[in-house]
Amino acid sequence: MKRKPVVICCSVLLALILVLAIVFVALYFTVFRPRAPHVVATVVSSTFTQFEVTSFPPKVNMSLGVDVTVKNPNYAAFRYGDVVTELTYYGSPVGQSVVLAGEVGARTTQTVGGTVVVQADKVVFTPQFVQELASKLLDLPDFMLPFQTRTTVAGKAVVLGTFKIRASSAVTCSITTYPLKQETISDCTSTVNVG
Repeated sequence: MKRKPVVICCSVLLALILVLAIVFVALYFTVFRPRAPHVVATVVSSTFTQFEVTSFPPKVNMSLGVDVTVKNPNYAAFRYGDVVTELTYYGSPVGQSVVLAGEVGARTTQTVGGTVVVQADKVVFTPQFVQELASKLLDLPDFMLPFQTRTTVAGKAVVLGTFKIRASSAVTCSITTYPLKQETISDCTSTVNVG
């Protein structure tokens, strides 16, 4: 007879543990499931402080303003490392911007911006620059500089103090600048890696 209360107590305890486990798993896969952040990069400005094609070598001083928007859909803060934006001209690195590490609060969106200063000497002394300039000598307003940027954001969110999700995102932009028109056109694509 003494075993019956122990069996009932153990059965109730086991049932309670099972119910809590089911609730915890359901909450994890619905509300607290870690999700990858959404990252969007946008070229917001291009500034030419000098553009002279009549001198030798030609002089180009320019900078690009890039905004990176990080949307955190998690119920926990997303901590990210340094946001690095690399600028290339026909595959050659010509500039870089680093925004220091930070945090995006739970279920919020934050924009971090950086300015990439173009290393003009690396642009001017490429064969592609000379070819582009020579082909547009009769129509200088249509002279363009094609750039590529790659912005990477990597970090992690900790849900319920236990579950960690690591995520990284890379945004690649093709940027076409028209120095004499002071215009910039960009087209960006994003890839996300979770895990």
